Amino acid sequence: MERGWKYRRLMVFTIIISCLGMLFAALMIGGNDMVVLAVVQAALGIIIVVAGGYLGFASWDDKNKAREILDGIRREGQP
Repeated sequence: MERGWKYRRLMVFTIIISCLGMLFAALMIGGNDMVVLAVVQAALGIIIVVAGGYLGFASWDDKNKAREILDGIRREGQP
């Protein structure tokens, strides 16, 4: 695994754990219903965006890496 992916994965896990902490705090503390609703919507939105971006970027990166490998194999086969 490349070193860059370790840092990306660490950031994704940190963001998701932070958002889950916000959700837990909002639900446990309670208070004004509109404030809790806003916190829950924001945290879930952030989780969805981060997960979607992480998965989309991972598939894009894998596609480009596969293309580079195939291009390298084609160049080696040419005289």
